[in-house]
Amino acid sequence: MAKVLTYRRLTDDVVAAPNQNSAIPANYRWQPTREFRLKADLVYGGSWLFAQGYCRIKLHVRNRQVFRQAAGRGYFVYGNHTQPFGDVFTPMRVNQSRRVFTLASAANLSVPVLGRLVPYGGGVLVPRRLHQLRDFNAEIRQLIQAKHVVMIYPEAHVWPYYTGIRPFEAGAFHYPVELDAPVFVTTMTYQKRHWRRKPRRILYVDGPFWPDCELPIKLRQEALAGQVKKTMVARASLSNAEYIRYQQKEGTCP
Repeated sequence: MAKVLTYRRLTDDVVAAPNQNSAIPANYRWQPTREFRLKADLVYGGSWLFAQGYCRIKLHVRNRQVFRQAAGRGYFVYGNHTQPFGDVFTPMRVNQSRRVFTLASAANLSVPVLGRLVPYGGGVLVPRRLHQLRDFNAEIRQLIQAKHVVMIYPEAHVWPYYTGIRPFEAGAFHYPVELDAPVFVTTMTYQKRHWRRKPRRILYVDGPFWPDCELPIKLRQEALAGQVKKTMVARASLSNAEYIRYQQKEGTCP
């Protein structure tokens, strides 16, 4: 029988960090110092090696070759957020030849021990304070210009083994529209196994999708979000195993 998790809304946090209200320090710097780069190279390098082994055993990838269509330029990847541990390492495995930077909540900093390593492992902390947005935006632009990969989980909150696609905002597509950068989609699906209750993980890669430059900026974001959502929903429908069952609490609205 599947484990049951309850929720009030599809935007709920069902896996919470020790301090969900953690904020980025006021003097935080996104543009790294030389000392930060040295530490980041060590942490990221170790994480990358672990990802190759861990994901080789645990993960099956379909269509990874589509990334070749973005050769010589930076790009964005959007994925469904269903693995608290695996979603950290999966992008490193899938985008093997590229350095991956993942947008992350400041709440991750409150996780004991590992939380401190998030920025060094490629986590780009998303600010809540308006005065920090300028530096954050500059960092995203720099990463794409340097031909890196920016990974975004637009559902924001992780729901382990969830087989649907939750709502996300068109605002999450501001950056590829602004930078006229290609977008790829990764969708984790869960398939039945005959010998184990825990399902097989199969990750599908689709794209590239491009902003429609003939549309106004807001409609450009909405159109891109619609393409990504449609792709994720189609791939998620391939799941045929329910390892965790999600039930909405009575008397609540989606």
